[in-house]
Amino acid sequence: VNIIAQISLLEKCEFLERALEELHKKESKIVDKLVYKEQEVSLLVKLGHLEEGEALYRALLSMNLDNY
Repeated sequence: VNIIAQISLLEKCEFLERALEELHKKESKIVDKLVYKEQEVSLLVKLGHLEEGEALYRALLSMNLDNY
């Protein structure tokens, strides 16, 4: 089963804390680290962890300036 799809479903159902926990728990099983970071930053911002989210957004932008 697709881990990111499960986490996205949790996010859509507004289980944001649980989605972030699951994401962190299953990090080693997620092959696409870019998708992992994008999902993580989305959850952090929605949870109000803005400083941490901003730092991750900046890291993502530095990796791919065309991805804004």
